[in-house]
Amino acid sequence: METIKKFLKGVWTFLNSRIFVIALIVFLFIFLAGQCSRIINNQEEIRRRDQNISALTDSLEFVKRKNGELLVLKDGYIATIGELTAINKGLADKVKDQDGKILSLTNTVIRLKQDSIELAKHVDRLNTIIGKLKQVSADKYMAPWQLVFKYDANNYLRLNGNTFIQVMNIDPFQMRHDTTYLVKFENQIELTYGHKLEKGKMRVWAESAFPGFTVKSMNGVLLDRSEWGDILPANERRWFSGFGTGPSISAGWNILEAKPAVIMGWSFHYNVYNWYTRRK
Repeated sequence: METIKKFLKGVWTFLNSRIFVIALIVFLFIFLAGQCSRIINNQEEIRRRDQNISALTDSLEFVKRKNGELLVLKDGYIATIGELTAINKGLADKVKDQDGKILSLTNTVIRLKQDSIELAKHVDRLNTIIGKLKQVSADKYMAPWQLVFKYDANNYLRLNGNTFIQVMNIDPFQMRHDTTYLVKFENQIELTYGHKLEKGKMRVWAESAFPGFTVKSMNGVLLDRSEWGDILPANERRWFSGFGTGPSISAGWNILEAKPAVIMGWSFHYNVYNWYTRRK
């Protein structure tokens, strides 16, 4: 009986102490901080969901720059592999097919198309060659040729081939085109592409000055950081990261003796701020 009275007296003393008031304030602060953290996490989840919905429905945007380059943009995904499999299995399969840890991936189908006017504008006549006819049989001749289309220092097209001509009649002279073979094809295209943040959304983009360059389809994903593992060492600083457990030493209240005490042992706690370094 005496012990119960002593215990109740200690509880009453604690409830009327400054330590209880401080502990209550700290608890309320942690509770509110936790609520804020959950709200922030929910907002991030909503933003990511909206980003992925936009990526599913967005169409290609074509922008012609002042320097003549064509810029093509489209909203991209931000997802884990599992999430990406559910919303775009084809893109997820391409990520899975790669070796190593993938941070981001863009799949683009590029189309190059030029008409005779555009080709004539850029033909490099200094490097265009029409060789002499070489007789290959009694009635057939071959003419080797090379066509070069130079657009700038980093973009060009070089074609090499052989054209065969058949002599049909001597008098009057008649001939016909027999066949043409393309024996060498060399095409250099400067292409710039990547991910960027624009107007609050993550977008994938591709850009080139090659004439006739366009994009038929484009999809990209920035893999969620949880998929990266420990590939990028970085100092992590996190506020209100949640509850945890572990050994601790702290100031407390001895209820039986109705006085402050130092408490050592295993505790259940809430992490207000974490700092650590991730390693490879």
